[in-house]
Parts: sequence; C-alpha cells; structure tokens
Amino acid sequence: MKLLGKLLENCRHLLFLDLEGTQFGHEVIAVGAVLVDCNENYVPVGEPAFFKCYVKPKTKIGTVVTTMTGIDEDLLGKEGFSFEEAMQKLNDFLGAKANKVKVLTYGNQDAHMLFCSYNLTDQPSLFLKNFVHYLTRNNVDIGTFFSRYLRGKKNEMVSLTHMREFFEIPPSGDAHDPLVDATDLYNIYRAFTSDKELIKRSYKKLIIRSQIVPQPIKPLVVNLIDGKTVTPDDLERVLTLYFD
Repeated sequence: MKLLGKLLENCRHLLFLDLEGTQFGHEVIAVGAVLVDCNENYVPVGEPAFFKCYVKPKTKIGTVVTTMTGIDEDLLGKEGFSFEEAMQKLNDFLGAKANKVKVLTYGNQDAHMLFCSYNLTDQPSLFLKNFVHYLTRNNVDIGTFFSRYLRGKKNEMVSLTHMREFFEIPPSGDAHDPLVDATDLYNIYRAFTSDKELIKRSYKKLIIRSQIVPQPIKPLVVNLIDGKTVTPDDLERVLTLYFD
C-alpha cells in the first residue's frame, strides 16, 4: 500500500506490540506481541506468531491498572520476569526476523513505558540498552497513521476498541490484555491493507457522523455518498440559503 511506503520502507516483518504499565511509574508489567511477515506492499502474509509475558516492576501496580487488566502483585510474583529477562524473551521470539522489522504500536505510550522500565533497571546490560533503543528506533505509531483517515466525531483520535469497530472486526478477547490488544491491532492493520472496500465504507460512515464537515455542505456530501448527483449550482444554493 503506497500510503504506508514512507513509514515501512524496506520492511519485511511486522511486530505488533502492546504493553501494559503501572499506574504511576509507567513501568512495563505485561508484554503482548504478534509477529508476521509482509510482502512488498506491506500486507501481512503467512501465519502470525504470538508472544506474551509478565514483568515484575519496581513500583506498585496501582488499583486502577489492576481493575482494568486483572494484573496484581500475586500474578506477577508467580509469573513475572525481570524487565531484562522479558526483553531477552522478546528478542528470542523475534529471532532472525529482527532484521528488517518494524514495531507497530497504537500510540506512543508503549515506547515511553520501555524507557521508564529501562531507567529503573539496576545496572542494565549492554543488551538491554541496545534492545530498548532498537525497539523504539523501529517503532511506528500506526494509530496516528490510521487517524489521518478515521477519527472520532469531534476529530479526535479514537481508542483501539473504536478503531476495531470502524473496521467491523470482532474482538479477539478482553480489552487491556496485551496479547488481545496486539492481536486486535494486527487484525485492524490486516483489514486496512487488504480490504479497500471496507476502508472506503468505513470512511464514508465517518464522514456522515463527523461534526467537522461544514454544516452547510454536509447534505451535499451525504448525497454524494448515497450516489446522488451534486452540481456547483447545488453548492451555490445551499450557501445562499445558509448566509441569507
């Protein structure tokens, strides 16, 4: 897809990454990722691989985060790894595909959490330093890219859940599970790059719902979407009535 060319130039693999973090320290407490190959048009090909692990933070999780995610101190005590161990596991998951990969996230908060965890790591290794910089250097905020074409009623960037609904994609599980959110992001991206009719249909719905289309001409836009003919005289007429 030409629209993605500058963002994903020379990319051959895509890592859809989602992180959950602590309430106040913004440390990583869970990692979810989907890894898939892509063709020269950046469309996913083949079967994706899935990754998930928990991470023990230095700071408290926070009750709001626990309520949203179900992640608590007991779970992390039993299943969590240190941040460096978790990053080593993610690196192993990437394997040889670490070359020519782009790391796709929904927003820029994930990169921020990586740096927060790194900065709180006691005596971080050279591997950890290089790997965190590798992830952030190859990070593409695909949510901001999507928002060029699909936004909320007041022109705001919508949540991952609302973006998924735009694309008429059923949820892959409960929200705020990092692997579920990474999988949803993968499914949204796959739809965006594979189904142009779906994109156009969703974009038309957005135009009709949008509150930023100038009200005098919105009926004309709706008529166009409905397949009706609109002429310059129609525009003159609605503007004359509006400013009368």
